[in-house]
Amino acid sequence: MNNIRLIATIVAKENHENEVLSACKAMIKPSHQDEGCIQYELHKDTTQPRTFIFFEIWENQGAIDKHNETAHMKAFVENLKDKMDSLEIKFIEKLA
Repeated sequence: MNNIRLIATIVAKENHENEVLSACKAMIKPSHQDEGCIQYELHKDTTQPRTFIFFEIWENQGAIDKHNETAHMKAFVENLKDKMDSLEIKFIEKLA
């Protein structure tokens, strides 16, 4: 069975970059501890300073579903809902 890869892109509202960055950084350790988490990395777009990108690899969809129901994920979404312009999730497939 193939792992599931995704990219979550968050665009912070103007003047909320630092709050969004802090919240994103705080997600790394607990997410690494979630069952089925293989990789969970935070990146920043070098041309769009308000854009933060998570690159994630999970064992399966069940692991993603459990991650989405954790207290840390629910708090993250709730705390940032008024500080984000957008949150986009793309499922990707490694080709080579």
